Amino acid sequence: MGKTRTETVVGVDVGGTNIAAALVSAEGRILARARNRTPRKGRPQDTVDVLIRTIDEVLEADAEAAKNLKAIGLGIAGPVDPAKGLIIATPNMNLTGVVISEPVEEHFEVPVALGNDVNVGTLGEYWMGAARGSASAVGIFVGTGIGGGLIIDGKVILGSRLAGAEIGHMRVQTGGPKCGCGNRGCLEALASRTAIERDIRQAVDSGTETILTEILDGDFGRVRSGALKKALKKEDPLVTKVMKKACTWIGQACLSVRHLVDPEVIVLGGGVIEACGDFMMPIITKIIEEGSMPGANDSASVVRSTLGDDAGILGAAALALQHVGAHVDLEDTEIPSPRIDFVDFGSITVDGEVHTNDIVIRANGRVKKRKKGPVKATYGTSHFIGPEELKKACKGNPEVLVIGVGHDEKTELTDDGRQFLSERGIHVEVLPTPEAVKLYNETKARKAALMHVKC
Repeated sequence: MGKTRTETVVGVDVGGTNIAAALVSAEGRILARARNRTPRKGRPQDTVDVLIRTIDEVLEADAEAAKNLKAIGLGIAGPVDPAKGLIIATPNMNLTGVVISEPVEEHFEVPVALGNDVNVGTLGEYWMGAARGSASAVGIFVGTGIGGGLIIDGKVILGSRLAGAEIGHMRVQTGGPKCGCGNRGCLEALASRTAIERDIRQAVDSGTETILTEILDGDFGRVRSGALKKALKKEDPLVTKVMKKACTWIGQACLSVRHLVDPEVIVLGGGVIEACGDFMMPIITKIIEEGSMPGANDSASVVRSTLGDDAGILGAAALALQHVGAHVDLEDTEIPSPRIDFVDFGSITVDGEVHTNDIVIRANGRVKKRKKGPVKATYGTSHFIGPEELKKACKGNPEVLVIGVGHDEKTELTDDGRQFLSERGIHVEVLPTPEAVKLYNETKARKAALMHVKC
């Protein structure tokens, strides 16, 4: 018998800077990628042409898997009408008023699903990211603006006017600063990167000193998230003050969402959270904990997104699967993982291959040698496991991380490492390596491992 081909879809994140596409299996595995720059000028057709070319390239990258293409999903910034395939309005692109689904369907001869980028990103986190396995999730993405998405039982809630979950435009301060939508006091006008820029710029114009002057070489025209991160690391008083204020508004918004919707998971993402989350998450979490309703179940979690740029791609793929009748819920899907056959002092055997070094097994099943150099440079020893190492070990978004701390239990997970995992909703088990191997083999969830075998 010939090998059965897995059904595939294409997910596309259509952004103002890049158009990124991926060929994705029905199980959520990215099989191939392609990316092109979004045209800054020209006709809408020029952008449509680049979109089609990007999808063509990703299909050519894995022609065999592409033979079983079932649908294409598109995520685009701004309000859209999915039923008509219409982009109602979109910033930074020349696609406002364009019926986008029709030319893509005609070219590839498969159904095309269209969604707002933040709704799609939230769906991606629900399917394969931080909200995986939950019954309901709200996404709040903090970037240039603030977008939101609501997922209940695997379905994006659009609302009667196609404007559901517009969390950035909740009015949280009467008479507050003017928002881009025209109203005053919206969350976006108080806590987005644009709002943070405004508050910093006003303070600098009033004579407040900040290390950002050096970081930005005096140009405050645009304060990117990376610059904010650098200033926070140096404990700059102005940036710290402005960011704490933004965190307060975001925390209050999360609290309101919790009281109104009571989702199982709230996922915080976007460029500002990705860059500055280590500073922001503890503040936001504390506000939510202190403001919880008496007697309410406290099991709901607030976590950082885990997919990064892939949230939009995987969410668009999930949208495409739903469009052709697939139910996007992988809680019961068996995820292939390698098996650890044997472990002894100084060696570990995975799927028959012997490794004589500490190893990392990622959620996609890839086995890699643990890199001790950066760890020793940070801690002076490889016996500590911190957030920087965990970021690499947890690529692929595991639900469970199993850490083997050696036969003599000399390795230790740091406190900030535990915080990193908690913020991303990753359950961790820390055990002597022989016990960790047994648990890893028995665990059915999407899993990763970091195994210390040298001591």
